[in-house]
Amino acid sequence: MVRSLPPADYGQLNTLMAVFMLITVPANTVQTTVTKYVSSFQAQSQHARVNGFLRHFLLMTAIVGFSFFILIALGRSFLSSFLQISSHGLILLTGIILFFAMVTPVPLGGLQGLQKFGLLAFNLFINGGLKLALGVLFIFWGWGVLGAMAAIAFAYGITTFISLLLLWFIRKSQRMGTHGMENLREDDSSSISEAYQYFFPVGITLLCFMALTQIDLILVKHFFTPIEAGYYSIAQMVGKVILFLPLPVVMVMFPKVSLMDAQGEKTFTILLQSLIIAGFLGALGMILCHLFPSSIIRILTGTVYPECFPLVKLFSINMTFFSLTFILLYYHLATQKRRFIYPLLSATLIQIGAIVLFHQTMLQVLSIVAVTAFLLFGINVYLAIKGDKLLFKADVSDRK
Repeated sequence: MVRSLPPADYGQLNTLMAVFMLITVPANTVQTTVTKYVSSFQAQSQHARVNGFLRHFLLMTAIVGFSFFILIALGRSFLSSFLQISSHGLILLTGIILFFAMVTPVPLGGLQGLQKFGLLAFNLFINGGLKLALGVLFIFWGWGVLGAMAAIAFAYGITTFISLLLLWFIRKSQRMGTHGMENLREDDSSSISEAYQYFFPVGITLLCFMALTQIDLILVKHFFTPIEAGYYSIAQMVGKVILFLPLPVVMVMFPKVSLMDAQGEKTFTILLQSLIIAGFLGALGMILCHLFPSSIIRILTGTVYPECFPLVKLFSINMTFFSLTFILLYYHLATQKRRFIYPLLSATLIQIGAIVLFHQTMLQVLSIVAVTAFLLFGINVYLAIKGDKLLFKADVSDRK
């Protein structure tokens, strides 16, 4: 898309995706919660509880997704004005994507919780592959930003169908394998009620993290000219590559840590391994961005935009620290820790307020983000180490 669209048009596309990612926080909350509880049920061999749990959240997410679509449709004029996007069709397409994006996390969370990582990767590959292939095709047909958004809508719709089908086959085979061995009811209201209570810390975590990594783009689109916002979006795209590189690490770490924590096993070693992998990937990205910013931008966009060079360098640093913080946040959630929420929420509000007050240049905006990213990483490392020491002391005391 960044190769085929002018900077101003790419800025529109990237801003719509930032809005999309912020609004889909409830969906990401559902996937994290479903993963957590399905993995816990599997650890206790309580297969029947999985069925009612998944069915309940499929219904709830479908209702929420449809409600979001209605709200987007009704508020399209306001969104069009605030984001400086003239096409109402783009706003409506965002609403359609939101509907599918609300439903898909339930089957994906089920696959992740069951540790079917191959099938999970297959779904993600289909999603990303269809976005790319259809996006290229629609752009070739001259549909512009509308074509890019249509490709995302098709990709999410097909991924939703495939993931539901795969999960149905898996659950069917598991029911056949455990027939007559389990008498638990599928409509276990206690686990569903407990899951809703788990929503709060997960929801706050994901909402804050999305705001920390996306709100700057939305504010830049509002405060700066379309061409400046376009340059910022191009630079942010490079940063997003670094931010999302450790995502597979989180997808594997979270259910494993959840299962081990449910069984009373130590989990700090897995966190350390995850941070080392993510740190290596982030450091490699930072080095490349600082040494070869023009080459990276040329490879990704087909054109060299000198205005993006200093932005790319700062984005590489910011997103590396945010990617490491993301791993730490999910580790806290998997081990049922809550103390990290207060500094996370405070940092989010401070960053938003600081950007609103101080946005003379785009580098100033990115400097504010950089300070926030570094401080959050340090705070969460401290909390993780402190939590591990407390567990170690408790373990020694129990042995005595």
